[in-house]
Amino acid sequence: MLQKHLIVICCVAWALLTGYFDFRTGSDVSMLLLYAAPVLIAARYCGRLEGLVVAGTAGVCWLLGNYVHLKSGASVPLLSWNAVNRLGVFALIAYAIALQAQLKRALQREQLRATTDRLTGLLNKGAFRDRVEEEIRRAQRYQHPLTLAFIDLDNFKLVNDTQGHARGDTLLQHVSQTLLTAIRKTDSAGRIGGDEFAICYPEIDEEQARQAIGKLLQALEIMTSQSGWQVTASVGVITSRSGNVRYDEILGRSDQLMYVAKQKGKNRAEFAML
Repeated sequence: MLQKHLIVICCVAWALLTGYFDFRTGSDVSMLLLYAAPVLIAARYCGRLEGLVVAGTAGVCWLLGNYVHLKSGASVPLLSWNAVNRLGVFALIAYAIALQAQLKRALQREQLRATTDRLTGLLNKGAFRDRVEEEIRRAQRYQHPLTLAFIDLDNFKLVNDTQGHARGDTLLQHVSQTLLTAIRKTDSAGRIGGDEFAICYPEIDEEQARQAIGKLLQALEIMTSQSGWQVTASVGVITSRSGNVRYDEILGRSDQLMYVAKQKGKNRAEFAML
């Protein structure tokens, strides 16, 4: 909000300064572009109302600057009509730019909704698949390793059954935030199912994957112990040395390894190469 106010103040000051130069140079020099620029900026970054405020300031400044230099015998009604036209042009600029910015923000929100899991903020299942397939193509092109981890929460159903689904949703949000803090910016985390998550680690081999998953399990353990959640995580991890895999194959294999981890006592990770 403060940033918007500063932008509006700067744009109004710009329009006033342009009016001063318009007054000093006289009506022979057109300042239309200098008047229009702050209107455009205010509408683009602040909104329609703010753009109209700056448009009104610019229109009044133009009128005053040209009224002072009005020659004897010149038509005041004609000057007023020109001022109304200028104000109309500035207002149209503000309206059009504000509308364009609003549509752009709406499009960005829809794109975010289409790729993001609403509860956790992670990539949804479809968007995660697209991201992993993109990383697979990159790994194949440069013959780089790729690791995918499949994560399932242990005893999550017990939380839902004993504490309610609202508490379960809160737990999923905490887990998601923990995942995001435990991975690199180049890694991708997604929610695959109810309490199932997956992480794609580009350019990470098996040894590096063990370190990354160890860090992840430690972060989850700290979060659950501090929050009092009686849950752990079982993880299946598949590493491909050169990315020569398909998404369904690497996801399926990591899912199978996750069940192996559960059978071996839960709260652990199983690793394999593919």
